[in-house]
Amino acid sequence: MKIKSVLLSTGFVYAILANLFFSFMTVSVFEVKVLDPSVSPFVVSFVRVIVNLLIILVPSMIKGEGRILFGDKTWSLWLRGFFGGGSLMLFFFSIQAIGPSESTFIQSVNGMFIVLLCPLVLGERFSLKAFTVVLVSLVGLYILFDPSLSHEKTFGQIIALVGGVFAAFSALMVAKAGKTNSPITIIFYFCFVAFLMHLVCFAVIGEVTFPRSWSVWGVMIAAGVFSTVAQFCMAKAYQIAPASLVAAIGYLGPVLNTVWGILLFQQMLTGRASIGCAIILVCGVFIPFLKIKNSAPKVDIKAHI
Repeated sequence: MKIKSVLLSTGFVYAILANLFFSFMTVSVFEVKVLDPSVSPFVVSFVRVIVNLLIILVPSMIKGEGRILFGDKTWSLWLRGFFGGGSLMLFFFSIQAIGPSESTFIQSVNGMFIVLLCPLVLGERFSLKAFTVVLVSLVGLYILFDPSLSHEKTFGQIIALVGGVFAAFSALMVAKAGKTNSPITIIFYFCFVAFLMHLVCFAVIGEVTFPRSWSVWGVMIAAGVFSTVAQFCMAKAYQIAPASLVAAIGYLGPVLNTVWGILLFQQMLTGRASIGCAIILVCGVFIPFLKIKNSAPKVDIKAHI
């Protein structure tokens, strides 16, 4: 009993550390815009992907285990990479467009989309209670959105929402691919496919501006390191603690980003936005404990970033 309690406490700590480092990543992404507004958020996400890819590739190549990273090459692995890479790019764009707090709260509704998409993707039905909580969270999302729907801010909010949909599909692909592949393989496909997606994006955009300041490069590389450490901590948390508890603790991230936004960037939420965020937060904490019929997939809904 004592061993189980210690393991649960350790998983709890890992989950908190994961969200803390994810919040450091988010702050770093926004800090790049503060230091050099000319740098595209896609450049920032590109550097983050390369850092993560190198951290995975180098040890594997040294050990001669490069082939293992490709796993069974199932279509769900490639789709995990596509949706995960798309979610990352959209998330980084929204962070710089509307700030670390609102972007994170909006994208955090991916947990609600997972519930709605489970019957379609995994053939699992959700309970009436879970569906009710999802509807309430959508009300919170409506309140959070800019009521004018004409402001430039609305575009950033929509991008964050689309990123949340991509994140939901990515998590469901993790649930599928994870049955026959290791976590390191799943992360590798995310990085590899995201790397290719960035190259296509740069080819379409044409001229891409990279920073000239070493301080900006340092912040971008730090974002990659923070996210990699966060992924490791999140994986350890899911191995030790109940998935529902880890998912609920995941909503510490948006709260931390709100705090950093106020302390570091003087970004205060409006009264309307605060109400919307509060509703999303409460629903998000409860949804992991409302079991989906036929057993819900134990997926890391933050593994995409």
